[in-house]
Amino acid sequence: MDAEVSHHLWRVLRFREGDALELCDGRGRTAEARIRGHRQGRVEVEVLALNREEPDPIWTVLMVPWARSDRMDLVVRQAVELGVAELWFFEAERSQYALQGSRKEKRLGRYEKIARDALCQSGRAWLPVFRCEDSTEEALNEWVPGFPGDDEVRILACETEPRETLFALRHWRPWVTRIVAAVGPEGGWTDAERRAFDSRGFSPVSLGRYVLRFETACTAILAAVEVLWKQAFSQKSQPAARMETP
Repeated sequence: MDAEVSHHLWRVLRFREGDALELCDGRGRTAEARIRGHRQGRVEVEVLALNREEPDPIWTVLMVPWARSDRMDLVVRQAVELGVAELWFFEAERSQYALQGSRKEKRLGRYEKIARDALCQSGRAWLPVFRCEDSTEEALNEWVPGFPGDDEVRILACETEPRETLFALRHWRPWVTRIVAAVGPEGGWTDAERRAFDSRGFSPVSLGRYVLRFETACTAILAAVEVLWKQAFSQKSQPAARMETP
């Protein structure tokens, strides 16, 4: 193992020779392993079995504007724990923070480390893909204007009417393979941004009766996706239980 991981295993977690552990590369491959020893600052392991985990059947994309560092750290960590497949960062019209050049690269490096830690903690096998765009307009260029197909739903967390509930959206589009969710900055979306999202088929939704902080809204919408779509998809994929009669 590399020096950083070795230090964490040996000095912090107090793993020792003979202890079992699971390895993961963040791209779906996992391995059952056993520690062989600790030499010259490196933990040596023996791989016992290799496994492969398929990606989540519902691909989830979270689009978020740049925000204060501590808030973004929390968003990244909880997004990984809740199964997000892609994290898009961009500067919205009312963003209070923006990153360029080396500062952006440094922040992305920090997010990758946070994502790896969250991956290990949660037991996931796939790291999310990070993507950066300069503006809301550039972020939306990925999505073809018009309404999405039957296998996709696009969600815009919005504080202004008209909007609908996530439960109603789930009833209207229950079985999908991709969900794209966008959460606005602290100052909210501008009218122009809402029109731009609308032209790309994003449905404005309410996240409840109260006004949520930015990082809370991100967690709430991903948790709702997990409960309303992903768990229902898992139940649909499993064979029906057979009841035995005497």
